[in-house]
Amino acid sequence: MNATLKLKPRRSPEPGHPFVDREKELKLIRNKLDKGIIGKQMQSVITCFWGAFGMGKSWLLLEFEHLYEDGGLLPPDGSNPTIAARLDLNREILPALWQNDRLNREQLIRELWKQLASQLSTTMPNLERASADEWAEAFVNEVTLWSTRSATPIIMLDTVDDLVTQDERTFFWIEQHLVEPLALTDRVLFVFTSRGELRRWKRFQVRRRVELHRLSPFDAETAAEEVGADPRLGKVLLRYAFGHPLITDYLGTELKARGIDLQAAQEVEETIEPSLMHGILGDVRREILRTVPELSSILARYASVLRWVSVEPLRFLAEEMSLIESGHGDAFYLNLVAELQAHHLLYWSSERNTYEPDPVLRRLMAYFLELDDSAQFAEAHLAAFDFHRDHLSQYPQYLARYVPELAYHRATLNRLEVLEPQRPTLEAWWEQFLSGKEPIHPKRWAELAEALERDEELREVLSIEDYERLHSEAQSRAARQAD
Repeated sequence: MNATLKLKPRRSPEPGHPFVDREKELKLIRNKLDKGIIGKQMQSVITCFWGAFGMGKSWLLLEFEHLYEDGGLLPPDGSNPTIAARLDLNREILPALWQNDRLNREQLIRELWKQLASQLSTTMPNLERASADEWAEAFVNEVTLWSTRSATPIIMLDTVDDLVTQDERTFFWIEQHLVEPLALTDRVLFVFTSRGELRRWKRFQVRRRVELHRLSPFDAETAAEEVGADPRLGKVLLRYAFGHPLITDYLGTELKARGIDLQAAQEVEETIEPSLMHGILGDVRREILRTVPELSSILARYASVLRWVSVEPLRFLAEEMSLIESGHGDAFYLNLVAELQAHHLLYWSSERNTYEPDPVLRRLMAYFLELDDSAQFAEAHLAAFDFHRDHLSQYPQYLARYVPELAYHRATLNRLEVLEPQRPTLEAWWEQFLSGKEPIHPKRWAELAEALERDEELREVLSIEDYERLHSEAQSRAARQAD
């Protein structure tokens, strides 16, 4: 990347870029507070927003703080205005909260108390040599009193997954001594963020009050709005940043730094050359993989071509590309999967009963691999194509799992113009597969038709003719079930 701008992770949008989208999330919290400010109990008072790196979780909490601190939301009679406290538990952002690799529990309570008390023009008491437990008890009593007499408190903790990873005991201490007693009142609202779903809660009264919400990527209109671009540029930004809020923000910032008029569509498209995206994505990928162990980091770079992950495709890819020496058993790869999941590079999909990368991060990392080493990118797709073709021949009943992936990798190889004699075109392979003698139950064909209909990403990369060829045949053979 050029030297005009060094991009680093941001806890808020670039100055001058507005907070955009997130109407659903804003409405969710506002609906809860509308009850709280008139003295009614709120429902599901523990809200956890989660999403991959750069999806705007910190931005969202900053917006809540802006909206609701210091009486930002008032009831008609002014009796229970909102007050808000926000802390980022990322030790690099707020190192004063950490001591000897442990979160300072007393300091956490003091910081939250100080923020809330200042909005009520009161002070924090001097508890002298009180223990962390005593500080928490006193704070809970005070906040409970405020919530019944004069305010609707909101307590926000950002980057909670860092705490779970680095100091799990303190996470459970916070649950027991802070979250549970205040949540039981249903008059204090908690908002947490993390890169993964926060399901580690132990206490029943906490678990029953938790709501989980995953943040979604931006659409074209929102991407343009975020960087102050002409709405017609939304699709251009989406094509390069895939709706990722942070990278959209980075891209808009860099274009402006180069003196590009974001209202001039043609000028912008001509400026987004590969070297620009290589620099932006390289910075982001380094940040994503910064704390990932080396072997898992190497695997994550090339596994970005896979849309679902388990031991078998991971091992096949690693051995075919000579990333890892052959001979390792399932336990070895299960440990690698666990490492990738712990760093929020893989998520468990109960719908597909397998692991999946975050779709936006996967596409961004795959795009960087293509820009950085197109030969390795093609080799990874060739290996993935071979894996899905071979497994479909062994397990033809799993049409819905293997056919869309095989088509996805073949379409990518077509775009790259990588056509090897031993690997047939999609049309040739499909004809050969349909001529097979082993019958497949119509139910399996119906599952394939449904999977193809849901797969928007596949429809983006596959030609209309190839998509219709797969889909119409699946529908036709599924219809035999009704006959």
